[in-house]
Amino acid sequence: MEKMYSRIEKVKDGEFIMEEDTWAYFAFVLREGKARMMKKVDGRQVVIGTLNKGDIFGETGFLGEPRRTTSVVAEGDVMVEMIGRDSFMRFFHELPKDVQANLYAMDKNLTIIAEIYSRLVVLFQILQDHETKMTAAKTLEMELEKLPEFVKDMVSAIAKRHNRAVECLNKLTCQIEEKQTKLMSHYS
Repeated sequence: MEKMYSRIEKVKDGEFIMEEDTWAYFAFVLREGKARMMKKVDGRQVVIGTLNKGDIFGETGFLGEPRRTTSVVAEGDVMVEMIGRDSFMRFFHELPKDVQANLYAMDKNLTIIAEIYSRLVVLFQILQDHETKMTAAKTLEMELEKLPEFVKDMVSAIAKRHNRAVECLNKLTCQIEEKQTKLMSHYS
C-alpha cells in the first residue's frame, strides 16, 4: 500500500489550525500540545471540546460538508501533521462500499451532534448568566417585603416559573447526555 502524503507544521499559541466556514484541504493529527475546538452559534464563539496529543480532526470536511463546521485554535504552541484531502480520499475510496456508507452516515451524525451540543452550551451559558442575576435578586427579596402583597405574589409566580423551567432544562440535559453516551458507545 502506498504512503499517505502529510507534512508537519508548527502553530503558535492562539492561532487557528483550521477555521470554521473555510474549505477543507487538510485533516490534522495533533502531534504536540493542546487545542480548543470552537463553533459559532448566534454570533458567539463556543468551546465545544479540547483536543490533545494524538487526536485527529478536520477529516469530516472530506466526508460531508466541504466547508469546515468548526474552528480549532492552538492552546500554546503546537505541532500538527497535515494530511492532504487527495491523499486521504485515495485511501478512503479503497474501503468497501458499505464501510464508506457507514463512515458517511457517522460523519453526518457527528455534524448534527456538534451543532446540537454547541447550541446547548450557549443555552447553558445563558442559564448561568441568569443564575448569577437570580443570586443578585436575593437582595431584591428584602426590598420586596416593603411592597404590596400583589407585587410579592407576582414575583413569587415568576420565581416558580423560572425554577420549573430550570428543572425542565436540567432534565432535558440529562436525557441528552444519556443519548450521547449511548451513541458514543455504539460507535466505539
